[in-house]
Amino acid sequence: MTLTTTSRRAAAAAVLAAALAVVGGGCGTQEGSGGQQGTPGAASASPTTAGDGTPVGQVVFFTSAPRGPRDGHEVLGSRADAERFAAAFTDGQARTRLTAVARGTDFTRQVLVGWTRPTGCSTATAAALHMSGNQLELHVSQPEPLPECVAAFRVSVVFQVPRERMPTRPEFA
Repeated sequence: MTLTTTSRRAAAAAVLAAALAVVGGGCGTQEGSGGQQGTPGAASASPTTAGDGTPVGQVVFFTSAPRGPRDGHEVLGSRADAERFAAAFTDGQARTRLTAVARGTDFTRQVLVGWTRPTGCSTATAAALHMSGNQLELHVSQPEPLPECVAAFRVSVVFQVPRERMPTRPEFA
C-alpha cells in the first residue's frame, strides 16, 4: 500500500512539473516574435560584425520563446528560401513578419541568414552574427537562468547581410 501511495505522489509530481512547463513556458519573460513590442530587429539595433570588426549586416527578425521551429541555420538567398524558412514557424505573427522581411529584401544585393537554436532556461535578449573567413557564428546575449526553470527557450533570428560580404561556401559554427 505504501509503494502505491508513493508511486501516485511521484506521478502527480511529474504531471504537475509537465503542466507547469507547458503553462509557464519556462523562466523569464517571453519576448514574443519579432523582439520587443513585436518589432523585427528591436532586440539588437547594431549591425553584426565580421571577424575584422567591420559591419556586415543587421538583425531584421528576432524572437525568444519556449517554442519555435527546429534547430537550424541557413543562408536564404531568395524570396522563396525566406518564405520556406518562415513556413516552419507555427506562430502566425512570426510567419507574417518573416514573410514581410522577405518581401522587403532586395535579393540581388542582400541575403538573409536564418538561425534557430535552444538557449537554455533563460530568454535571449540579443543576437549577433560573427564572420571569420567562411565561418559564420551566432552569438546570443542572455541573462543567467533562474534555478527553478523547467523549460528551455529557443532563439530564432534572421540577419540581413550584403551579398558581396557573404562567403561563397559559408560554414556554420
